[in-house]
Amino acid sequence: MTIPYDPASFTKDRIEAAAALLGLDLPHQEQWDFIQQMISLDLQAAPGSGKTSLVGLKLALLAQGWRSATRGVCVISHTNTAKDEITARLDAVPAGRSLLHYPHFIGTIQSFVNTFLALPALRSMKVEIQTVDDEAYAAAALRLLDRPR
Repeated sequence: MTIPYDPASFTKDRIEAAAALLGLDLPHQEQWDFIQQMISLDLQAAPGSGKTSLVGLKLALLAQGWRSATRGVCVISHTNTAKDEITARLDAVPAGRSLLHYPHFIGTIQSFVNTFLALPALRSMKVEIQTVDDEAYAAAALRLLDRPR
């Protein structure tokens, strides 16, 4: 099986250029090891240590050399904050924008389960899916709270 990206995307000069573009400094060898590792990874570190920034950088590099139209990258985060930071970093890099739509997925574990497990299971059981509009729901909830008792 061929890899869906150009390995040259992860050369030292390209990493340094992309890091500079995203305003990142890579002073630790562990950061370089993570960026240059080409297998599925579970990145764990202390809060505020730059995990999300590193993931955003790695994805920006990957996007620059992505060659497949049918294979994608799946990034699952535990928080919307991390997901939003990753998508903002990708949006800042022209090639990175390609990872923000199909066949790629960047989202929370909840959105992944909803998109790829719950909704397909319900559809297969012929259950009618009704989507709740958050803004409409919030407006209705506020009207209920403002109603005299």
